[in-house]
Amino acid sequence: MFFLIILYPILILITNNFAQVPNNIRILATDKDFIRLSWTKPTRLSSPIYGYTIKYRAVNSNQSWMVKQTNRTEIFLSELRPITKYEIILQAYLNSSYTDSSGPLTRIEVTTDETGNFLFK
Repeated sequence: MFFLIILYPILILITNNFAQVPNNIRILATDKDFIRLSWTKPTRLSSPIYGYTIKYRAVNSNQSWMVKQTNRTEIFLSELRPITKYEIILQAYLNSSYTDSSGPLTRIEVTTDETGNFLFK
């Protein structure tokens, strides 16, 4: 009995709709009910950045994610609770699909202020 095994080269091309992770995330300001963030675009880009999706919610909460989208490198998250730590996820996209998060992302935690004393960092 003779067996012939033929191997064919297979080329699989996976397109990546996600950019690299945004850099230099900074907390520009916090207050009792808002957080203002900024970041810089990823440094090594194969395609231009179309925009960013920002998800946020209170840490250790069962609440669903609040989601904002922008094409700028700064965002203002409002209607937050005082003295609350928020987890924030930032993700860049290379196209307009804004599909759910499955690419590279950055996660940070920020706490809102106790009073209405606008705090710059």
